[in-house]
Amino acid sequence: MTAISWTDETWNPVRGCSQVSPGCANCYAKHQAARIVRMAKGKPSKYDGLVRMTARGEAAWTGRVDLDPKTLAAPLSWRLPRRIFVNSMSDLFHESLTNEQIAAVFGVMAACPQHTFQILTKRARMREWFAWVDPVGRALLERTPIPLRPRAVIENAALATMTGVDGIPKRRDHAWPLSNVHLGLSVEDQDAADKRIPDLLATPAAVHFLSCEPLLGEIDLRHVQHNREFELDALTGDHGVFRPLAGRGPRVDWVIAGCESGPGARPCDVAWLRSLRDQCASAGVPFFLKQARGPSRENSPGPDGVVRPSVNHGLQSTSKPGGVIELPYLDGAQHAAFPVVGPAE
Repeated sequence: MTAISWTDETWNPVRGCSQVSPGCANCYAKHQAARIVRMAKGKPSKYDGLVRMTARGEAAWTGRVDLDPKTLAAPLSWRLPRRIFVNSMSDLFHESLTNEQIAAVFGVMAACPQHTFQILTKRARMREWFAWVDPVGRALLERTPIPLRPRAVIENAALATMTGVDGIPKRRDHAWPLSNVHLGLSVEDQDAADKRIPDLLATPAAVHFLSCEPLLGEIDLRHVQHNREFELDALTGDHGVFRPLAGRGPRVDWVIAGCESGPGARPCDVAWLRSLRDQCASAGVPFFLKQARGPSRENSPGPDGVVRPSVNHGLQSTSKPGGVIELPYLDGAQHAAFPVVGPAE
């Protein structure tokens, strides 16, 4: 289980990461990895060589990233359906991983149709990987063909992980893109939204979602401007004025938002949260407010409109250090909606 309110379980088949944007500055994962190394007290740990301490005594990723074979097969033995956050401590589309290693992770997900896998990335490589796994896109990228067709790569990767595991589900999701895999993007401000969202929506997925956490600035998802070439309403799929395209394209199906927490947390204006809430409401897109800073007195409204709900009213909120509230009320209401998907989930 996990304390992350929008998922049921975390699964980390990949270890290690590296910083790519301002949103990474206070990454909880590098601090957690450093803590695991310290707790090992000189004995081997899974994050040895992947995290280091700087001269200022701060945790930092070394940039090395590994596939963890011991963890890779874990979901195959989880019988009850659950939402699974993939790589809460890393990024599945990190540039240090090979295409085949990423395919192995997708193979496990294909072998577990009872689960919903939630992938979050900051990297445009996700679009490149999906193009690679598609025969036409792979040729366009001038990648060296591998002997097996893409679906076979995925299936064989799954079979390889199943060796020696008892009671493995034999069913597989043969649809592509996998109907039980939700592809998400971390965006912290408008600049990140403009740069990354077009790549997300150009990547095939059963569900596209955004994690606007830590939210470091206002984001207008109705006017995403990519390379000054076109404007996109990410919540409807409409293309706009710079280079009009025929019809609507894929849209964002779910938005998660929240402030930064922990040491050195940067401010998050409640107006930014309200804006995302209202944009989603207008477009009929589910909105999940994960966390926000609230008033100092319990059950009393603050000037920012975020309050801690009373016991047994709505979903249970929890207090975190720094005045952060998990699952807060915003202007008198909680927002914990999930995307609605078909029975294939």
